[in-house]
Amino acid sequence: MNFCRRCGSPFTRTEGHVYTCANGHTIFGNAAPASCLWVVNDKNEVLVAVRERDPGIGLLDAPGGFNDGAETSEHGLARELEEEVGLKPSDYTEPQFLLTALDAYEYAGEKIDVLSNTYWARLVGSPTITPQDDVAEATFMAIEDIDPSNIYFDAVRESFLKLRDILTK
Repeated sequence: MNFCRRCGSPFTRTEGHVYTCANGHTIFGNAAPASCLWVVNDKNEVLVAVRERDPGIGLLDAPGGFNDGAETSEHGLARELEEEVGLKPSDYTEPQFLLTALDAYEYAGEKIDVLSNTYWARLVGSPTITPQDDVAEATFMAIEDIDPSNIYFDAVRESFLKLRDILTK
């Protein structure tokens, strides 16, 4: 952050994520929350999304994204799944928590700290998966065919490894 959103004065970083300006305003540069969901079908295949844009264009991801405004992780998850792959909450079981991790998101030359909340759920029925928004392709893959090094975000990769352990026990 370079300038105060309250008065436009230049910021000084006073410590870690705390910024102050000459007019005494304090702004906290906290991590932006995001949520993603690994969806598993009845063959134990995992729904993977191929990123359509940077960061990580062409690499794998779990459907999900940033929570908007005062949105909870669960509401953000439901909105993002519908926006990215056309799945409604009735198309999957109640999301089960995997982990929370910190990640970095590079956007417009800036690094944004992200608090990534990851979940998994089972697909219900046979809904149509429709890649849209920032997803170039969405497909179910056998868990053993997914190379974790092709998953762009560290936090998402870590959650995939945890899911793989759960599904292969």
